[in-house]
Amino acid sequence: MLRRTVFSGFGGQGLMFIGKLFAGMALEKAEHVTFIPSYGAEVRGGTSNCQITLASSEIASPIVEEADAMILMNQPSVDRFLPLLSENGTAFVNTSMAELPSDDRIVGIPATDLAHEAGNVLAANIVMFGAYLRREGLFSFEEVAARIAEVSAGKGAEFGAVNAAAFEKGWNFEQAG
Repeated sequence: MLRRTVFSGFGGQGLMFIGKLFAGMALEKAEHVTFIPSYGAEVRGGTSNCQITLASSEIASPIVEEADAMILMNQPSVDRFLPLLSENGTAFVNTSMAELPSDDRIVGIPATDLAHEAGNVLAANIVMFGAYLRREGLFSFEEVAARIAEVSAGKGAEFGAVNAAAFEKGWNFEQAG
């Protein structure tokens, strides 16, 4: 097993949150896991990304030069990282904040709009995470929902309810066309 993933967007969109969540969950499935965060100069509002590698053998370099999967939350992230997508990879693009390139490897998701429907536009990361994890197939809906509930518990009932609704919207999203 070797899975190289990039999550990218503006600082404050929660990419580090889902990256850490994914890496933590992956420790239960993969023998070796790396998580490399990169923050933009401005942090909140600047571009940030994280790179996660899962492998069954030791990881020689944690830097992702060719990604098997991506979550791209905005246009600068699409412009910067899409060229790193492998031939058989899949990119999940937030079409609420980026143009959807014509490419069969891309799944367009109006994540910000779906997060608004779930109760808070700030949950767009969780919408994308749900769609990504369903396609990835490493975890069941119940495993991820339980972990999201666990990490959301300290932030209040409303926060947890929004994250649960956003995750479900992402997991159940079917791209039109």
